Amino acid sequence: MTSQSLSNMKQISQLQPIAKDLFFKITVLKSMMYCGVLWGLYNEGWAIMSDQDDFIFPFWMNSAQAYKYAEVHWPSYTPRKITPTDFQKSLLPTLTRLKVIPALCNSSSQKFKLTTQQMRHFFFADVQLQPA
Repeated sequence: MTSQSLSNMKQISQLQPIAKDLFFKITVLKSMMYCGVLWGLYNEGWAIMSDQDDFIFPFWMNSAQAYKYAEVHWPSYTPRKITPTDFQKSLLPTLTRLKVIPALCNSSSQKFKLTTQQMRHFFFADVQLQPA
């Protein structure tokens, strides 16, 4: 073996397993790129919740997960598709003004917080709004 090969093997053996939290975030980001549809909970306005640190706008990548969450936590709310128009004209200005953080939720109640700019980039960057 060459010294270069030994050096490469040494570097590989020093790699650490990926943390569960980081693995979850990478998996979520990969899924987000392919999903194309987001769901929030709605009842005369979008649902907003809080955790110990922030006010959060929860959203899901499928209506079934949103529905299950609503059944337990917000029975008067129903899943509603977040359209690009909803996001650009209603959600984005409101979330920004109120400093509410978007958070992707999953079926095991994990939340992945994003900035409004990250949400725009991952979900709505390629969407052109149609004139009303």
